[in-house]
Amino acid sequence: MKKNILIIAIFAAFVVFFPSCSTVKEIPEDLSAAQLIQLGQDAYGNAQYKNAEMYYSTVISRYGMNTDTYIEAKYELGHLYLKQKYYTAAYSAFKEIVDLYASTAPGTYPGAYSKLAQIEMAKIPENKLPKTEASMVQPPAADTNSTASGQNATDTNTTD
Repeated sequence: MKKNILIIAIFAAFVVFFPSCSTVKEIPEDLSAAQLIQLGQDAYGNAQYKNAEMYYSTVISRYGMNTDTYIEAKYELGHLYLKQKYYTAAYSAFKEIVDLYASTAPGTYPGAYSKLAQIEMAKIPENKLPKTEASMVQPPAADTNSTASGQNATDTNTTD
């Protein structure tokens, strides 16, 4: 009898102290994007990061053709990655959002996510930002409008 109580107590302690070890086995097909995002936020709040990632990724795969929904789920993923210090993944998610906004007319997408993504991106330590290669084509240092021979820099095509 004491052995059974001890086993139950150990199991209960495991469940209480290690909730992030439980994973979602199957996500019902009939859940809306809003419900999945809420489940992701709940999992995030309970430090069940793998579950949260699964919910947000499911939103993208099921409802990603709706750009507003895609942006919301992508932001949540970026926030999740930032929390876990997966800086490259976080930066990638936030940069994608910022680029989406930059390539469209103002008011096309919900305004808050552009600013939120910029705020979150600024939280990434500078030494953890992804390295980007410098452009292979650099403008001349002195004058970008002319070359040493006096030609306009854009006049590169010549005919003989």
